[in-house]
Amino acid sequence: MSGHTSFKPPQQSCSVANEAEEKKKSKYSNLPSLLDFTPIAVETFGAVGESAMDFLQELGRRITNTTAEQRSFTFLMQRLSVAVQRGNALCVTGTALSSRSQDNEVTLLL
Repeated sequence: MSGHTSFKPPQQSCSVANEAEEKKKSKYSNLPSLLDFTPIAVETFGAVGESAMDFLQELGRRITNTTAEQRSFTFLMQRLSVAVQRGNALCVTGTALSSRSQDNEVTLLL
């Protein structure tokens, strides 16, 4: 076993992420042309928009070229996944805390 794993993006639809990227492009369309703007959108369950995926693949390639670590893109995507999961957990725990103050019957196990 070589220990090398390749990241495979989720097969689920990324339409919401792609839509969010389009909205961001529109919102920031007046930025000076000397800036290179790339919208990044990641859905709650991890689907990544097309622009975001292109950017992340290029970033992973550049990290690999600099470090010679062939798994750089995979590690980058894992870090992104953990960040999304942490954000999801914060949303849930924040909701659970406010629910507990309103109703002591609600218990959430994390």
